[in-house]
Amino acid sequence: MSAALAHPITTEPTSDFGWSFEPLVVIPLVVLGLLYANGSSRLAARQRTPNKRQRLMFWTGFLVLTLALVSPLHQAGTRIFALHMIEHELLMLVAAPLMVAARPGAALLWGLPHISRGIAGALLQGRLLRTGWRGASELWSATGLHALALWLWHAPTLFHAVLENGNVHILQHASFVASGVIFWSAIFRCERSRKEGTAILSLFVTSLQAGFLGALMAMSRVVWYPFAPDPFPICGLTRGEDQALAGLIMWIPGCAVYLIVALVIMARWLSVMGMRRA
Repeated sequence: MSAALAHPITTEPTSDFGWSFEPLVVIPLVVLGLLYANGSSRLAARQRTPNKRQRLMFWTGFLVLTLALVSPLHQAGTRIFALHMIEHELLMLVAAPLMVAARPGAALLWGLPHISRGIAGALLQGRLLRTGWRGASELWSATGLHALALWLWHAPTLFHAVLENGNVHILQHASFVASGVIFWSAIFRCERSRKEGTAILSLFVTSLQAGFLGALMAMSRVVWYPFAPDPFPICGLTRGEDQALAGLIMWIPGCAVYLIVALVIMARWLSVMGMRRA
């Protein structure tokens, strides 16, 4: 998110903004898409294919994920903090929840070759992975991990590491996606298990802490990363104004996503309660 400056900053013209095809990004995306397509096809042959709504949510989330990481938005974000903020909001608040809501686990597992599928199934049923996943995806653990990923990458030490090492930058993106997947898995599982109240509370707390960080960024009179030059002859913005805009993006539309999901869960909860009383 606010690691928008997590690329070398230059003052060159932005006409070279284009598509980015880093192998460590593109290859996992291709593998993920092929696994889901292959698995869905195999499940369809057994009349167990994901329903149309699930497929639509997965492919929409996958498209958003891909565009955020390889489209010109990614390249533009190397110089414009606000655009890089948009990139990371798309990763955590659009792509991750859509793909989690699609419940793609079965399709991804069936997308593997037969031998690999058996091995993967055994590993997933193993005590170590199940215990680790259960612990990480417990609602408040997941909420904490999500917040940690958001705040940790603002630490100057990590920020400098991202600037200096492209692999660390990829790790940053991976941590945002992973924490988003874990968080939204916990939220949706709580809703399915009739624990809507705790899911709503978690979303509210997450909105508060993310909003606080965005407000700090937007209202700060000090540029948090002053070593970066002003790269905005075409936008007319200073680095401080760009930082304020990025903070507003995190603070208002970003936090609104958490609140909207909380309201949707609350509406469903009240509807179920009303049906039970009826």
